[in-house]
Amino acid sequence: MTATTVSPAPVARAALTAPTRQPPVLPALLRSEWAKARSVRSTYWSLAAAVAVMIGYGAINSAPHAGAGHGTSDPILTSLSGVLFAQLAIGILGVLVITTEYSTGMIRSTFAAAPQRHLVIIAKAGVLGAAAFAVGTVASLIAFLDGQAIMGANGVSLTSPGALRSVIGIGLYLGLLGVFAIALGTIIRRSTGAIAALVGLILILPELLLTLPASLQDTIVKFLPGNAGQAIFTTGQDTSTLSPWAGLAVFALYTAAALTLALVLLRRRDA
Repeated sequence: MTATTVSPAPVARAALTAPTRQPPVLPALLRSEWAKARSVRSTYWSLAAAVAVMIGYGAINSAPHAGAGHGTSDPILTSLSGVLFAQLAIGILGVLVITTEYSTGMIRSTFAAAPQRHLVIIAKAGVLGAAAFAVGTVASLIAFLDGQAIMGANGVSLTSPGALRSVIGIGLYLGLLGVFAIALGTIIRRSTGAIAALVGLILILPELLLTLPASLQDTIVKFLPGNAGQAIFTTGQDTSTLSPWAGLAVFALYTAAALTLALVLLRRRDA
């Protein structure tokens, strides 16, 4: 009986040429970015500030409209008015998520660990966008219910026309705003410049354009990023605002364009 020997060469070659299964990159990056977000105190403080101002300012704004003869023409927006300040907390957090890594040099380690740079930014945007949507929706629901309770008979219910859409719409708007802010931070890479650009686009530019003739205002102002996005929680539409879902779609296009530009620049520039 003769022993049959198998040459190790084919086995070795097969082992070398066999495809190795790599774990999906994006899920791993999402877990990594979520861990980063949870380990930084500024994340908690920014989200807590957004919740506090949503509920607190909404309650303060609703209080004067309690009692007979003190009603408001828009009880929904009155209770949700804190979103105008909450958007600053979310926007600044979105900028800092990326610019802090550039300022500390940590971005080099991040890109060394994950050479697919575009997936890193997408993961950051996904984590913050989801967190901002969840926190914004919960905060707006509490602010709405609290505000309507304060207004009493002058308030409305969640089933009133436009109420539920406005509550959920605030979450959608803040989620997109977080992604928009990350895109600006990636493009500019400096906290001060990116925050200034964000505030200028969302808050200052619409006020500056109010000096235009009324005909131009109706044509231009409603298509600005902030004004378009805020249409989703505006209950009284007229010719100066887009319809709720059209406005949100326009803001989503702005966000997609900014994110696309950020990813293009990311490929062309050094970390």
